[in-house]
Amino acid sequence: MQNMPWFRERRLFDYDPDGIIEDIEQAFHDPNNLFLVARQTKTREAVGVLGITVKNNIAMLGRWEPTVTLRHGFGRVGKALLDEAISRLRERHVSRIRCILKFPYGRPQRAKEHTGLYRKCGFTLERPCGVLLLADLSKALTKTSTVAGLRVVEGSRLPLADFADFTERAYMSTPEDRLVHQEDLSISDRASVLKSLEAIRAGRLGSSPPECWRVAKVSNIPAGFIIGVIQKDSKYCPARGIIAQLGVFPEFRRRGIGMVLIDELFRVFKEHGCAYSFVGTPKANDPALKLYCKMDHSPIFEQIDFHRTL
Repeated sequence: MQNMPWFRERRLFDYDPDGIIEDIEQAFHDPNNLFLVARQTKTREAVGVLGITVKNNIAMLGRWEPTVTLRHGFGRVGKALLDEAISRLRERHVSRIRCILKFPYGRPQRAKEHTGLYRKCGFTLERPCGVLLLADLSKALTKTSTVAGLRVVEGSRLPLADFADFTERAYMSTPEDRLVHQEDLSISDRASVLKSLEAIRAGRLGSSPPECWRVAKVSNIPAGFIIGVIQKDSKYCPARGIIAQLGVFPEFRRRGIGMVLIDELFRVFKEHGCAYSFVGTPKANDPALKLYCKMDHSPIFEQIDFHRTL
């Protein structure tokens, strides 16, 4: 791993080498997980490694794995490791295998080798390529936006089915929205949306207190919503707020409602001691990218999620 760019170059909210090593040490002692080493036939020298964690019948590749030593062919050794792993996972009746590539914004060449290998081994995109954006809350300024008849109310007592309806209206109502989001089951599939909302409300992704669930109303009619998560549990990252979902319904767009909702969540994040706001959106979602940048976020990473059904 020491030869990988992400390991050598420390960045805020990137993969921390110490954190990665700690995760590997913990995962290594779980008998459900799988760790493989590729060796040369004659010398028995280790030329590549692959680690896979397994939970709830879903396998997850280690970050930027397989990893192959520089003087050996990445494609050949990497494919041998992945083929062996897939064979063993099938024997265990694991249903699906996933992997995530995260690399600096605007530098897709960093992921070229792994992207090619995953595709060669039968992996496909799980969702559209995404952009991750970060805002320093100490520098974020309140944006003045006056919207006639607008009220922002707490929505934590609303049924999750209502927020699933909101998600469909905000992300799937127009042809342009569907073009961006229809390939993402976490948005386009109602059962997956409800599962994600349940995980957020249950605190499985971090704390999500009632004030992190906000609904915008114009003349008492729902016009949009925002949901936030607060994460403070990592010793490798500062406390941060995550904008888990933000949506404005088509008939209420271009009035500044999205800015008001983000401002509301910024206030909540600051009250809970968060230093940063973090958000992800599809790379093709140009209106969202412009909004987040206007609200003091900067794109820092791109992320590609792959999966394969076994």
